[in-house]
Amino acid sequence: NGTIQWPFPIAVPISSGFGERIAPCGGCSSFHEGLDFTPGGGIAIQAIADGVVCKVAEDAWGLGSHVIIDHQVNGQLVQSVYGHMQRGSIRLTLGQEVKVADIVGLVGSTGISTGDHFHFVIHINGLQIDPLAWLKANAN
Repeated sequence: NGTIQWPFPIAVPISSGFGERIAPCGGCSSFHEGLDFTPGGGIAIQAIADGVVCKVAEDAWGLGSHVIIDHQVNGQLVQSVYGHMQRGSIRLTLGQEVKVADIVGLVGSTGISTGDHFHFVIHINGLQIDPLAWLKANAN
């Protein structure tokens, strides 16, 4: 019921954190720029805060089916990125205003992915930061 929430209404496992790691696949990065949640394929992903959709993509590479939402939090531009969703599951359109907890799409394995998971990224003023630390500090 807060203005900033986690992307799921209940606790879900996290399979990979932000930072250095052993790349899990040939096209995967050794520096993980996000946080991977593994609640299972087809689970609904929620917007973390009110905002405006600035990107919707159904790519076959990279983040696969993904959405980026712009938020204003404490006077800063915060972008939340929702990656690897099931193809065709995105429920938002470019320029759409969203409210906290609106459904963004469903957990999937599109793009460069090793299995069903939700890849979550936070950018503040264009810089990638640790999404777990940011959520712990800001979710209310």
